[in-house]
Amino acid sequence: MCQFGMSSLMRSNEDVALEAFNERCVMSNYFGIGLDAKIALEFHQKREEHPEKCRSRTKNMMWYGVLGVKELQKQTYQHLEQRVQLECDGQRIPLPSLQGIVVLNISSYMGGANFWGGTKPDDFFRAPAFDDRMLEVVAVFGTMQMAVSKVVRIQHHRIAQCRSVKITIKGEDGVPVQVDGEAWRQPPGTIHIVHKNKAQMLCRDRQFENVFRTWQHQQQPFCQSNAKSTGDLKGPAILSEKELEVLGHFCKTSARLIRCVKVATLTLPEIEAEISHIVSKASESLDHLCPYGRLMNMPSVKFIASRLLNCIRELRDNGADLLRAKPEALVLSAEVAEDLQCALNEVDLDLQKVMDAGLAVMCGEEEPFRDASLETRTLKSRFLDRFRRNRTSEPSDTPFKYPSLSVREWASEDVAVWLASLQLGEYKEVFISHDIRGSELIHLERRDLKDLGITKVGHLKRIQQAIRDLILSMGDNSAP
Repeated sequence: MCQFGMSSLMRSNEDVALEAFNERCVMSNYFGIGLDAKIALEFHQKREEHPEKCRSRTKNMMWYGVLGVKELQKQTYQHLEQRVQLECDGQRIPLPSLQGIVVLNISSYMGGANFWGGTKPDDFFRAPAFDDRMLEVVAVFGTMQMAVSKVVRIQHHRIAQCRSVKITIKGEDGVPVQVDGEAWRQPPGTIHIVHKNKAQMLCRDRQFENVFRTWQHQQQPFCQSNAKSTGDLKGPAILSEKELEVLGHFCKTSARLIRCVKVATLTLPEIEAEISHIVSKASESLDHLCPYGRLMNMPSVKFIASRLLNCIRELRDNGADLLRAKPEALVLSAEVAEDLQCALNEVDLDLQKVMDAGLAVMCGEEEPFRDASLETRTLKSRFLDRFRRNRTSEPSDTPFKYPSLSVREWASEDVAVWLASLQLGEYKEVFISHDIRGSELIHLERRDLKDLGITKVGHLKRIQQAIRDLILSMGDNSAP
């Protein structure tokens, strides 16, 4: 945006160089002399005397209207053309009978009015722009004309377009002037307005506004259908204490279920990838509902609770499948299985309480967690398929069965059969070559397994967990 410097020279009837002028201020938007400047000056004085009466846009517009009506009666500067002389680009412009002159650098004036009267070029003037180093000069004929220009684009008051403006104030009395709304009384002399520099400014993009308005219009049917599908998801802005208690307890049991499923999948690395994304989704929903561990209470709480409800239901189904899976390689330890079962029981109770309290509505727009190709199959069936597939692909000379002897009586070949049941048949030769029998197996530690050449973390954890299960089963002499 172009900025113009306004310089003044006191009491000079001769043509002088621009260097002789004293810069008074910088004009970014508009300059006015006469009627509009007098109204702006009186408003400034009123605001200085009673600042409490000018603290809102509405009050300010009202005061401008009152002062304009007064000037409609007084007409203080009815013959301003006799007191000022106008030159545009060095050419003297004869003035009609007027009460003020306004020099525009932008098309907006008086709170948004297009005082130039248009934005397109015609036979005499080019299209106005705020970055073309050109000024638009218009005449002010009275307060009625200024009021009408806010609703109707009038053009008969245009005077000139130019790059520099020179206004000479004649006589003995000063005349009110204003620059960008700041008014004062200028004594007789010469005012010179010329281009100074350019500055970056924010402005409205009409084309973008039209595109955005069209997009909003296209989104209205979608928003209406979405509002119908969610029903009473908006809910009350603030939940009651009882509702907060129910939802808070549900969050605690959800956190426990998430933790138990994570522990269970750590002991079963081969199926961890199957439900890791479900666990992550449930954790994110819980963090959204309880940021920093505190349950939030805001208008969208029901919608967020609905998302958590969907995630926990999916996680509950997969946790139950873990407990029902029967292949020996997928059996959980007694402690992990007990914790998981307790968490599932608590979640079942809290799910019903949350639904009965109306704190969440199951939404149809939630994306399913399961793959479409696996939608009709349970997690249990996928585990069984994987177990059978891995078992048939595992080369083994020994039939797949557990030894009938006590663990302490196992020979190294029995230990090899046990390894094959864990899908770790690649270590059979190592255990046989080191003569690892059942009595040594139950005393193996992590460093011993590493000495045997087992370096993979998943294999180490699987063997250690299986050894712990063997130790627990030794009391009743049953197979692990």
